[in-house]
Amino acid sequence: MDKLDELRLRYLRSLPQKCDDIRAQWDLLRQRPHEQALLVELHQQVHRLSGSAPAYGFDDIGALARPLDQRLSEWLRAEVGERDAVSDLIGTLAVPVAALAQALRLAGEAEAPPPV
Repeated sequence: MDKLDELRLRYLRSLPQKCDDIRAQWDLLRQRPHEQALLVELHQQVHRLSGSAPAYGFDDIGALARPLDQRLSEWLRAEVGERDAVSDLIGTLAVPVAALAQALRLAGEAEAPPPV
């Protein structure tokens, strides 16, 4: 096994934890929607996945993370008066966050990373 294969396997093994982290952050955000720091942390988690997943051959995860990354980024950059209500944002993100978490879980259950 070469270095790249080792890195990809390590990334694969990290996916269940990434899933748990996203789900935990999402649950916190839903409980305390007005704590913007929770939204910022979710954005950082999704942003990292958006870039790292395709680099390790998990294009489907990157494809799910990318629109979430973009939507969160747009919302966080917008002026307060121009933003959707945080409850509306959370409502629109529920399905995509669940899909991303599911993809992380399923990929993490794979025996080997996808070929590059």
